[in-house]
Amino acid sequence: MKLYHATADIFRKTDFMLRRCIGKKLRTLDDEIYRSQHCLLMNLGANPNCSQSELAAKLEISPAAVAVSLNKLEKGGYIARRTDADDHRSNRVSITDRGNQVISKSMLLFDEVEGGMFEGFSQEETEQFYGFLLRAYQNLSRMQEGMSDRETGEKKDVGKSKDAEKNGEKEA
Repeated sequence: MKLYHATADIFRKTDFMLRRCIGKKLRTLDDEIYRSQHCLLMNLGANPNCSQSELAAKLEISPAAVAVSLNKLEKGGYIARRTDADDHRSNRVSITDRGNQVISKSMLLFDEVEGGMFEGFSQEETEQFYGFLLRAYQNLSRMQEGMSDRETGEKKDVGKSKDAEKNGEKEA
């Protein structure tokens, strides 16, 4: 096996194990909230009063998926939504006291798991590892930008395609 295959394989296994450890720790906090909802809460904690569409863009998920998660979080009393004063079609999402309590506890658990993951690493090794992963991410991002929609599994914007056809334009 080539070294880069083995490295990519251990990276996938490490990512899986990290998610598994975090998931197990988060389940000890509150049975009502799933890992993806924790992610939403954490993002709201870092970016208070976002709109639903801003959250979807930040998390790179569909607005519909955000709406479903927010409905559950709102029913549980973790978030509150209010109509945007400037755009009545849009909602602003804020975290309640109950949501802030979950975020605080989650931060402690993330620190515990991530600290454990890097146990025995020096500061220099951790910084070097970060640099390597950042470079790999940037390489993949550039590759993905050059791929066709079919290769990435993304759907084309049908409206844009029809408009381009009307104007006699070819898609890039």
